[in-house]
Amino acid sequence: MNITLRQLEYFAAVADAGSITAAAQLLYLSPSAVSTSVGELEGVLGVKLFTRHARGLSLTGEGRTVLGRARTLLRDAGDLESSAGSLAGDLSGTLSVGCYSTIAPLLLPQVIADFAERYPDLTVDFAEGSRGELLEGFATGKFDLLVVYDYPFKDDLPARGTPLPLGAFPPYVLLPPDHQLVGTGDVALSDLAEEPLVLFDLEPADQYFLSILREEGVTPDVRYRTGDFEVIRGLVSRGLGYSLLTQRTRHSVSYEGTGYVAAELADRHVPLDVVALVPTASRLTRRAQSFINAARDVLADVVRYDNTGDRAL
Repeated sequence: MNITLRQLEYFAAVADAGSITAAAQLLYLSPSAVSTSVGELEGVLGVKLFTRHARGLSLTGEGRTVLGRARTLLRDAGDLESSAGSLAGDLSGTLSVGCYSTIAPLLLPQVIADFAERYPDLTVDFAEGSRGELLEGFATGKFDLLVVYDYPFKDDLPARGTPLPLGAFPPYVLLPPDHQLVGTGDVALSDLAEEPLVLFDLEPADQYFLSILREEGVTPDVRYRTGDFEVIRGLVSRGLGYSLLTQRTRHSVSYEGTGYVAAELADRHVPLDVVALVPTASRLTRRAQSFINAARDVLADVVRYDNTGDRAL
């Protein structure tokens, strides 16, 4: 018996829904039909795809591997169907993008708006998350590509896919508007050693920023940790500490309307690379390449801030 796209579709639906019953409802099928299809797929492959437990189903290790390949095949089949009438024409179909949560606000709105105007038949599905969450989804074929940081102390990306450079961000320091170092030029972190640090704590960014402090011989007083950079801006603007970030916004106020100041670091650190991670074994689609080109254009437009936090694009 050969594997069918229908079996792969039902298998992916069960993996997403977490149970046969929930998947059957989404597919408008009987639970027995879905269960039979999944069982047939397990028989053809000779592996157990799911572990049964009281609250439903969870993927086995083999199941996660098969799910990634299944989603790729289903996506390719859907792409062929949607573009069969215009193989050389405008982009169509669906592109699924996973984006690191702090890069997403800077990048996605501009690229998606551009795509909506240029490629009305193309749908861009996206999700934001931590690096670990995105890589897990990438491994199971949930995303066509990821936009993530390539941290210098991490070497796992080439083993998961092919990283393609998009741009780079140098780190900078965020200060309260009335801080004594505001307006004095570039800031040495040693001058902030005794002050509380508001640490961006979305993994593995915390390791990156702490490594910068270590490079300058500073043992920080980590007073607050948060994975939300808007919370960081709010805390800093209220004078509760300084912080280190890489993304810069178009404004210099927090959600509350209180101000903060972005200052350059006196010690120059290697900019943090942003990459697109694409499957190694798959040919890069026109949709993915177009997204990568657009992302490079957006990130190339980002320039350094002056001390008021203004930005020219």
